[in-house]
Amino acid sequence: MQEVRLAGRSGIFEDMEIEVEQELTIGRNANACQLVYPETARGISGVHCRIQNTDVGVFLTDLGSTNGTFLADGTRLLPNKPQMLPDGQGFYLGSREHGFDILIG
Repeated sequence: MQEVRLAGRSGIFEDMEIEVEQELTIGRNANACQLVYPETARGISGVHCRIQNTDVGVFLTDLGSTNGTFLADGTRLLPNKPQMLPDGQGFYLGSREHGFDILIG
């Protein structure tokens, strides 16, 4: 597995980097997520999306969120269908105010 970091681009995690060892779930539910938004965060579901660091690549999966998970170009991910992410790929949750970049290597 490779070294993978999640870099906050906007929102409450802006300018933070979080290591993704094998799996990182993002959302408002502190019991189910490792990266937790406050309950008041607009547009973020309880269990919003998951990043997986695997031997074949890094994958982002929307977990059926209400407001969606999007690539930086605005493409909305289909629920429960993993999308492979290249190094530097940006994405956001619900709106561009909750943005991240994937850093590989």
